[in-house]
Amino acid sequence: MDPFSYICVLTSIVAGLAVTRLVSGFGQLLQTRARTPPYWVHALWMVNVLLTMIITWWVQYRWRNVPHWTLFLFLWLLVAPLILYLVAALLFPTNQDDVVVTSWREHYYANNQKIFALFGLTFAIDLVDTLFKGLTYFLSLGPLYYGSMLLHIALCSVAATTKSPRYHAFFAVFYLVYNLGMLGSNLLRLM
Repeated sequence: MDPFSYICVLTSIVAGLAVTRLVSGFGQLLQTRARTPPYWVHALWMVNVLLTMIITWWVQYRWRNVPHWTLFLFLWLLVAPLILYLVAALLFPTNQDDVVVTSWREHYYANNQKIFALFGLTFAIDLVDTLFKGLTYFLSLGPLYYGSMLLHIALCSVAATTKSPRYHAFFAVFYLVYNLGMLGSNLLRLM
């Protein structure tokens, strides 16, 4: 087994735990929707975080050609999946005995500061992660990459500091449309 494959095992497990948490959360939302009605912005952020987790896991494949692995680099690759797992845990607590959710809307706004502080941190980490791959690689991504990372950091900062339902609705929809557009454009370039 090559070093990259060995290292990816743990990052994949963490990513899998986050995905499991979100998917089981969707299942529980469906099962308990009569007793605890879902809040569409909260549910959409569950989709957004799931999509981000998948993209993060996919992008980590770009580290496959690193010839020399260090403990620091290994720990670095664990940071984004761990943070996204924490975001998933904040969006959907699994131990409902300790955290009784009677309103997903109230739960979402009670945790929006932590959710978006952590979520915004993933974009800052992505910038640093891209720099670690080399300045040439970083510059090759162009202004769209830098601009989108800075925009997401700014949008997350606002989401962490406001409880405006209009803003959170806008951001949830914008983030989903943006990512689907970027994924679609990547798929079209491959054809």
